[in-house]
Amino acid sequence: MGKTRARGAAAGAVLTLWGATGCVPAATAERDGPPPADTRIVVHDEATGEEGRRAAEARWTGGGIAAVARTDAKDDLVQPAWRGGGSIDRTVGRLYASGADGSSGACTATVVGLRTVITAAHCVRTPSEGAPAGEATWDEDLYFVPGYQDGEGPAGGFTVRRVRMAEDWQKYGRDVAMLEMNAGPDGRNISEFSGAQPISFTAEPGAEAHFFGYPYTNRVLYCSGVTTRAAGTALLRIPCLMGTGSSGGPYLSGDPAEGSVVAVNISGDAEASYGTALGAFAQHLYQQSGHG
Repeated sequence: MGKTRARGAAAGAVLTLWGATGCVPAATAERDGPPPADTRIVVHDEATGEEGRRAAEARWTGGGIAAVARTDAKDDLVQPAWRGGGSIDRTVGRLYASGADGSSGACTATVVGLRTVITAAHCVRTPSEGAPAGEATWDEDLYFVPGYQDGEGPAGGFTVRRVRMAEDWQKYGRDVAMLEMNAGPDGRNISEFSGAQPISFTAEPGAEAHFFGYPYTNRVLYCSGVTTRAAGTALLRIPCLMGTGSSGGPYLSGDPAEGSVVAVNISGDAEASYGTALGAFAQHLYQQSGHG
């Protein structure tokens, strides 16, 4: 479930770009099994300077969020809105990005450390048809709003300093990215506003998981079910549907309000959603991401 992008923020027109957002059908994802030990990690500087931070903030607070919100569903939701409280109300939010072509879109992401946010890799890069994953275009003006609801979040938004992900992120179950966040205007780290969701790198199928996402809705939605391993892949399959915009959304084990992130959503079909299970590679990314 990739980013849906609005071309021309003022117009608010929306175009669903399944193939162009790095989202692959679950039946073909991760055919090659576990990642090799020599997987190359790419570190991409996003808004490391004051000028970049101000530009990202200006794009989204100056009308970008409102433009995306005009296409959001407020009623007739595909899954129920989350009303269970707990840390979910603060740690899960919307991640906004702009493409090189001027398009706008949003995914879902979660605070998992002092200044670390986790999402799907295809939420921050857009590949060109037929080109290697390593040549994908980096999305710009990344901006995360934890606890997003009805156009805003309780702590406002945060810009992204650096992105860490696999170079060949479309293979081996590595559609996952760790974002190192800039501090807020008052110098505090994101988790000092939102808290941080626990994270686990030992996910196994057969347990109940709880999936949270923003499939172009004005609030976070929720569904749950017992996970299985998707046939022929390393993906976790959860038998509930969410939709475009929920990419990067967490699958949580344990208490749905306070559970540990064990996977991030990357795609879906007519029967289920599919997530990249967090294992040794994701743990390596996390350890490098200034999570505190």
